Amino acid sequence: MFLSPAVTDLSQTIHLNESNVHSWIGEVKLEDAGKWTDDFLMVALGGLSCQSLHQRILAAASSSKAQVSCFAAAAFAFIMGIPSVIIGATAASADWNQTEYGLPPPYERGEAGNVLPLALSYITPAWVSVLGIGAIAAAVMSSMDSALLSSASMFTQNIYKTTLRKQASDRELQCVTRICVLLVGLAGAGLAFNRSSILALWMLIADLLYCVVTPQLTCVGLLRSANCYGAISGYTVALLLRVLSGDPALGIPPVLLYPGWREDDGVITQYFPFRTLIAFISLAVVVLVSCLVQLGFNHNVIPQSWDVLDVFKKKIEAEEDETSTPLSHEGNNFVLNTSL
Repeated sequence: MFLSPAVTDLSQTIHLNESNVHSWIGEVKLEDAGKWTDDFLMVALGGLSCQSLHQRILAAASSSKAQVSCFAAAAFAFIMGIPSVIIGATAASADWNQTEYGLPPPYERGEAGNVLPLALSYITPAWVSVLGIGAIAAAVMSSMDSALLSSASMFTQNIYKTTLRKQASDRELQCVTRICVLLVGLAGAGLAFNRSSILALWMLIADLLYCVVTPQLTCVGLLRSANCYGAISGYTVALLLRVLSGDPALGIPPVLLYPGWREDDGVITQYFPFRTLIAFISLAVVVLVSCLVQLGFNHNVIPQSWDVLDVFKKKIEAEEDETSTPLSHEGNNFVLNTSL
């Protein structure tokens, strides 16, 4: 791609901004520190709550192998980010007037999120473009079918069977799974038609995972006192606050305006680290509600008949099983059974 005659040497386009031309290296301003910090934490911690990550961790033969896999994946994630930088730098260094795309360049047209297919289509030879776009399509389809099945399976097993219909038959669960696959597929297709940038959808997923799911994961791993009632409360509060904060990718205007917000071309941008704030609020709600509910049931302030989710009954049974059956933790990979 960077060997194309339309692309200037990358080393010569680093400081083009000195000549009032956009370079492929930007700048971080002090007044944008809150937004950059929020985005950094979202990308770094949001992926920790991804179901596919834990699916591969639990598939490891032992805890030590799972740890090695995670550290190796972190190193490869950094390495796999290098091609993205090269593609972006190549697109920024290209003279688009020499291609069929023409001027202005993608960044000025608001198509920066589509820089990969545009670069493959207009900068590379035809055979490279066909192979590259075909490889991307194959990778997307392989990830899409696993995402559909895992999402439907998680809802069927963790919500429908565990909470809504505990006596559901296997045939009923199969029907529910098929319906969930259809609904999740329609929702994903709707989002894909609404937005033309895959990067925006990926950032939206990381956003929701960071704000809503990461506090839940923290409580599962570190706080044994957390329970379902606190988890539901924290989930609801986090989702409500996140929707009220708005999202430009989905065209949702913000209702809550945080300090430092700005309006550029009619679009309001939050420069306050509101995602991190929502995550901490959700974490506090989970802990607070869990402790209050536990105190209420333990001191008979709340009748035991109100324990509709059987949280404390299951917790007592689990504690009795742990005391009666010692476990060996060497060389095994366990799924932690918690009240969440």
